[in-house]
Amino acid sequence: MILIKLAKNKNKTIKEAYGKYYARPVVTETIGIDELAEHMSSHNTPFSKGAIKGLLTDMVSCVKELVLQNKAVKIDNLAIFSIGIINKMGAASIKE
Repeated sequence: MILIKLAKNKNKTIKEAYGKYYARPVVTETIGIDELAEHMSSHNTPFSKGAIKGLLTDMVSCVKELVLQNKAVKIDNLAIFSIGIINKMGAASIKE
């Protein structure tokens, strides 16, 4: 079951949404690679927690490597990982 909470939008810049209630997910715990490997090993698999952790660790390393080569990595039914850029302020010209 997905846990949610209702939150009132207090952002006045979006007039249509201001004052309305929206569902927000409730996260109860964050699971790391160790815990994920332990969980996966309990699902009737011949692979040990250590083997699964090694595979997951290598996968993370490879995803980072590929993303840094300007590639998007799609893991079906989960996410697409790609590079992102955050700019503090726009430049006045293309040369800036």
